[in-house]
Amino acid sequence: MEYFNTDEIIGALNTFISENKSLKQKNVSSFIALLAKRSKEGLSAREVAKNIIVRQVEAGAPVGALDNGEDSISEKMEFIRVQEIIKHFIQNAKIQVVIPAGIAITGTAIGPTGAMPVKGVTSEIATGVGIIL
Repeated sequence: MEYFNTDEIIGALNTFISENKSLKQKNVSSFIALLAKRSKEGLSAREVAKNIIVRQVEAGAPVGALDNGEDSISEKMEFIRVQEIIKHFIQNAKIQVVIPAGIAITGTAIGPTGAMPVKGVTSEIATGVGIIL
């Protein structure tokens, strides 16, 4: 296969990751993780509610408009439920990132001739925080 732009490469990697279920249980490189993040659209209450309602059909539950043509209250409530759950995650979730010792790093230092690159490795476990976007 030949790829001519980054979108084609990202598409191929996303296909590979989504089709290879065993990959989800293994560590992936930072490069792959960054590419996967780039293609994510973010949390969508409407998409999650839609998927739940579709799954209700699988369980045999009735979906769609009521007999009198009005919108289904249960479908509206499903959307509201998902909105509130996602809002709570975004506003309150705590994410801690742990970086193990021995990870290669590259930085910049100021020397007598100006900026210069420095290379090294993390000497201890480092932690950081993240947010859900």
